[in-house]
Amino acid sequence: MPMSTIQYNSTNIHHSFHHFSKLVHLSATLRRSNISKSRGIRTELLFEWLLTTIFNRYSIFRAEKANGFSKRTVRNCLNNAHTNWQRLVQLVGIHLIEYVQHFTDNRRRQALIIDDSLFKREFSKKTELLARVFDHDKQCYFKVFRALTLGWSDGNTFLPLHFALMSSHNVKNQLGLFNATDQRSLAARRRSQAVRKMMMWLSN
Repeated sequence: MPMSTIQYNSTNIHHSFHHFSKLVHLSATLRRSNISKSRGIRTELLFEWLLTTIFNRYSIFRAEKANGFSKRTVRNCLNNAHTNWQRLVQLVGIHLIEYVQHFTDNRRRQALIIDDSLFKREFSKKTELLARVFDHDKQCYFKVFRALTLGWSDGNTFLPLHFALMSSHNVKNQLGLFNATDQRSLAARRRSQAVRKMMMWLSN
């Protein structure tokens, strides 16, 4: 259902996301994904606020006006290089699957679904690991990332479990520069992951 047709109000949204936080054990899930703050607003409250802004169609510029923290706090949290977003999606997905299965008929087949979509960046020139990829539908090359998603479905519900922005395994098709970084870091692992072959990513 398009978001524009969903009937809601701020009170119901706040109550729903408070319930969602408990359902997915948000505080513990964020810590396991390397998302934490040493002081100030608690991370789970910050993420609850971020989710509600999507449905309320607010921007982060409203943060200072209504919540006692600044937009810089939000940006620092979202841009933290230590955040493991893939693990966060996996952990949240696992909790939601366990919840949804209580309402799923045992006769309904469950499956893992892999989706590979092109994320076009035609006007980008220096975006790191952007690649030239052949689109078989259009029969031409585009400057893109491949948005690879692994999800779970019971035929009625789809929940993402893993994702990656993939470049090209062929160095000749890589357009953006590969910035050197500490090979022990998450950033280095994501860059290495982006240039793997698809089957190597799925096998991990």
